[in-house]
Amino acid sequence: MKSFFKHSSGLFVLMTSLLFANQVLSSSTGQGLQDYVNQLQTFKADFVQTQPDEAIFALNTSTGHFELNRPGQLVWEYFQPEEQKIVVDGPNLWVHDLDLDQVTVRPIDDVKAELPLSWLLYREPIQSKFMIIESGDKNGMHWFNLTPKQATYFQSIEVGMKDGEMVEVWMYQSSDNITKVRFTNIQSNLVIPYKTFQFQVPEGADLVGTPQ
Repeated sequence: MKSFFKHSSGLFVLMTSLLFANQVLSSSTGQGLQDYVNQLQTFKADFVQTQPDEAIFALNTSTGHFELNRPGQLVWEYFQPEEQKIVVDGPNLWVHDLDLDQVTVRPIDDVKAELPLSWLLYREPIQSKFMIIESGDKNGMHWFNLTPKQATYFQSIEVGMKDGEMVEVWMYQSSDNITKVRFTNIQSNLVIPYKTFQFQVPEGADLVGTPQ
């Protein structure tokens, strides 16, 4: 009987260790971020974006609004300092530069790999395109680091989560060239009208490219 309990105790310790190891592995592979994305259908928020200006050694600050409908549709609109509207309607990426009165359209398949939010926009597992590292807590948020498995114009992305919501995204083009986006007034999984993601070329605007 003593022998049974002795071996049972060892088995219990081994099973507990394996369970803990699996939990750590799940955590380190970014399952928390994948779980968040899996339950997300729509997302809308205002944002402030900062980006370094190497020419004048200062930060450029932009404000705007973001709306997402998974899979495959988004609106990313800058209000200040210059107005620009970016729309992914499914098959196309539209960019409307209001100051130029010009619209550019490209097939989404041509630029999908370069979209910093492609991991959020589509239903593919994040790990199919990115290596994920759970990088711990900082500035009151829990952070995940995403490194593309294939070369893109950005080296990595960091996603900051707080209270179950995505509140910051940092995009690294290099160690000293970081675009930071902070979301406010966040609303998740509410119905967003379909027409929000349909782009109409404004009358008189120049159109560059052909929509799919």
